[in-house]
Amino acid sequence: MNLDLFSVKLNAALSLVAADTLVNVLTGAGENTLLALVASVPPVLTALESFNGTLFAPTDAALAATVAAGFNASDLTALANVLEYHAAPGTPFSGVGFTGSAFLTTLQGNPVEAVPVSSGIQIHSAFGTPAANVVKSLPYDGGYIHVIDQTLIPPANIVDVATTANLTSLFSALTTAGLASTVAGLSNVTILAPTNAAFAAIASVAATLTVDQLKIILLTHVVPGIVYSTDVITAKSLSNVATLSSATLDIEFNGTNVLISAADNKSPATVVAADVLADKIVVHVIDTVLLPNLSAPTTTAVYAAPSNVYSSALSMFGGISVAAAVSLIL
Repeated sequence: MNLDLFSVKLNAALSLVAADTLVNVLTGAGENTLLALVASVPPVLTALESFNGTLFAPTDAALAATVAAGFNASDLTALANVLEYHAAPGTPFSGVGFTGSAFLTTLQGNPVEAVPVSSGIQIHSAFGTPAANVVKSLPYDGGYIHVIDQTLIPPANIVDVATTANLTSLFSALTTAGLASTVAGLSNVTILAPTNAAFAAIASVAATLTVDQLKIILLTHVVPGIVYSTDVITAKSLSNVATLSSATLDIEFNGTNVLISAADNKSPATVVAADVLADKIVVHVIDTVLLPNLSAPTTTAVYAAPSNVYSSALSMFGGISVAAAVSLIL
């Protein structure tokens, strides 16, 4: 279906349905399994009774498939984690007239990504899981319910994501530099992850590096705060972007690709896979290892998470707050 036509039909359908409470609309939509699961976790049920925002409601079939695949719905902690990942508070997302990607932060703490496709709207969650298709959208008195054909799975930790994405050279380099546990403990950062081929291309350079130099290079691939590709596309170009090393980066959108430049790279790195979601982290896979000027004086890199975890790129560049910071000594 043409996306514009889909939006017109969706808008018309929404205008014909009288808004009701969230629970009543879910009941009327036949979301019996979801309602039963929510009722089994009282804190989630209480939160949804006064919830305003966007709720993604898997069909009974989607939830049954998730359980059949091995999810233990009797583990109430795990169940609450998944259920909260389907609720995005704040300004409701109707999907009407929607173009471009949108990231909605959920009660669980991680975002989901909404993407327009020819048939309507897809919702992306953890890396490697199927996209969920919005099959029906309904208003309720606090926002919108989007019925989806897949259960949304919260993102895994960065180590598991790197393994699933076959970023083995990056993980090996982090281990060699003694940074694997440091990176595994980070949150609210953006990681620029070179492919295995990118590391292979600098094998001769890597052989000459000290451990401290390798640390500087790797920490140059970590940007404080969450930066989505849409932030860069909107801004067009961003200069002197702070990293967890003393080096800075220049980032631009050339109309086709997002390009990232470091001081000692002859040509910029290209983002080849954008907006890969990890737990409290977003990863952009790049085709080139970023090389800072290793002859420049180094300083202690200081990192503090922004108060607004999912702030825009423009609000976080130009320096890092030192209040209550965690210092990474190079």
